[in-house]
Amino acid sequence: MKPNPNPPRADGETVVISFRAPVELVKKLDELARREQRNRANFILRTLTHSASAIERLAEHGEFLLKVFHDCYAKDKVGRETEFRRGQIAGWKQTLVTSYGASTAEQVIFRASEVANLPVPHSGTLAPDGSGYEGFDSFSHMVT
Repeated sequence: MKPNPNPPRADGETVVISFRAPVELVKKLDELARREQRNRANFILRTLTHSASAIERLAEHGEFLLKVFHDCYAKDKVGRETEFRRGQIAGWKQTLVTSYGASTAEQVIFRASEVANLPVPHSGTLAPDGSGYEGFDSFSHMVT
C-alpha cells in the first residue's frame, strides 16, 4: 500500500482534501467565493463547516415547529393556524431533503421528533372532507 501523500498534520486535527469537480461547478463556486471576498478553498471550507453545524440548528428548529404545530392542533385539528403550521413543517422537511438528502433528512426529522417528544404530522394535502391527508409521507408518524 502506498503511503498517504496528504497525511494528517502533526497536530492530528486537520487533513488535506483533494477532489475533482466539474468546471461549471467550480466557476459557480468561484463566483460565490468572490462575492463573499474569499478564495475558493476558504469558501469551500466555510460552506462545509456551516453545513455540518447547520444540521443541529435545523433539528432544533424542527423541535420548535413541532411544538407550535401541536399546540395549534390541540385547539383545532384542521384550523387555518394548524394547517399553516403543518405547511411550515412540510417546508422544513422538504428543505432538509433538498439540502442534505433523504437519509440525513430522516435522521434530523426523527431526532427533532424524539427530543420534542411529539409525532411528525403528514405533509400531504388535507382531504376534501377534512377526514385526513392525501398521499404518502414517509417522514410522518402521526395518526390523525
